[in-house]
Amino acid sequence: MKTPTFLTITAPIRKTAAVFFACLFSLITGCSFEPELYPVTGKVTLDGKAYNRLLVYMRPMDETPDKYSLGVGETDVSGKLSLRSTAGNGLKAGTYRVSFSCMVAKGGEVLDGNEKHDDDRTLVTEDIVPEPFCSDTDSTATFEVKPVSTNEFIFDIPGK
Repeated sequence: MKTPTFLTITAPIRKTAAVFFACLFSLITGCSFEPELYPVTGKVTLDGKAYNRLLVYMRPMDETPDKYSLGVGETDVSGKLSLRSTAGNGLKAGTYRVSFSCMVAKGGEVLDGNEKHDDDRTLVTEDIVPEPFCSDTDSTATFEVKPVSTNEFIFDIPGK
């Protein structure tokens, strides 16, 4: 018995069908696309003064945070900032809300960043960053990470 012509599949058609179904499978299961990260550096001060370990947080304004768009960094004694995301050094391009935290001993004594204070149960600390800049949701500080080799974030947090 001879196979009907409409059931006969030639080799070129089989290859095309295989490529088509491989692409369809990739679309259905998802591609492992990782966005490019762009470095964020700069300087942050509080009322004109640099603090060691002043923390800087960046969260995307228009989307749910992910490992490419949730940034954290801290300053050194001169206020120099280097920020990173969970995915690596830098953040993906986009607009971010920026919030800050700077913990000092109650009374204003700046904690030495080289000492471990976590075990000192008598130490009472306070965050000296004023509202709204210490708020994840209400901070008025924003920053746009652009797809360029260097994004410089320079900011002086107004004092209380």
